Amino acid sequence: MKNTLSDRLNYLTTIAEEQSITRAATRLFISQPALTAFLSRTEEELGTRLFDRTSTPIRITEAGAYYLSELEKICVMQDRLHQELADFSADDQELRLNVGIGRNRGSIWLSSVMPELYRLYPDMLLTIFEDRDTNMLDKVLNGVLDVAIVETYAYHSDLHYLRLPSEQYMFITSSENPRMAAYRESNSTPNAPLDIDANWLTDDLFICPSVRGRMNRQTQWMCSTYNFQPKNTLFLSSGMTAYRMAVSGMGLTFQNAAYSTFVDTRVRPIFIMPGGKPTQHNVFAIFKGDSTTKLQRDFMRLLHNQMSLTIYGEERSMEYM
Repeated sequence: MKNTLSDRLNYLTTIAEEQSITRAATRLFISQPALTAFLSRTEEELGTRLFDRTSTPIRITEAGAYYLSELEKICVMQDRLHQELADFSADDQELRLNVGIGRNRGSIWLSSVMPELYRLYPDMLLTIFEDRDTNMLDKVLNGVLDVAIVETYAYHSDLHYLRLPSEQYMFITSSENPRMAAYRESNSTPNAPLDIDANWLTDDLFICPSVRGRMNRQTQWMCSTYNFQPKNTLFLSSGMTAYRMAVSGMGLTFQNAAYSTFVDTRVRPIFIMPGGKPTQHNVFAIFKGDSTTKLQRDFMRLLHNQMSLTIYGEERSMEYM
């Protein structure tokens, strides 16, 4: 059995949660005699009982609860110290960041995040790989990418995940669309789209932002869910182009509402979603291992904050998984 501070915290916390050495040993994938011996050695070293083993189930003592609380603080401080020492080492190395992201998502978020990142790290070597979500997992595992921004992923024990703010997708058209005359002055926003039937716009050209792939399947699912059957469809490979064409007055698209924040158009967009609620798309940053560089952490922090401000109007706490 390992007996680092973090291992000790894990063993003792598991015993306290299970209130049984046998169940704790099973959960930790170690033998019951080995865990019993570990607990006895630890209590002998500390000179006090951490658990009352005369009762069933066993219960943590007041001294044990205090020790666990303080040990957790020490482990947090130790992890922070190791990370800060790693940052000192990284300062002497070449500052390099390899980011993987889908083309449409990158065109929205990276243009607002990278200027600030370059201000913090003017000498960094940045490479951006535009690829499909399904291709980026192996590139993170193989060390080709430091961070990948994806919508879908498969769990892997060597990877860590940061949940980013969920993107909002909805039907978007132009405020100059003749069919939208009654809503031209409405306060339609991504957070409060118009609750009207999209079928009202079936005669308009529907601009589909992908010929095939995930976005195309999601668009087809949305059309099927709301029984939206456009008479004419134009297929594109660029979400930004689809957005610009729809807002310019060419028709209707189903797209990421964040384009409205970062893409200047002469005409104001109108957002439409039956039920008045946008469709949420989960987004994650995936990276390998526990030891990220300060550059990688700052990139993820800036991206998370920018997405939070754009989507929610405020910064929100970061949630690692």
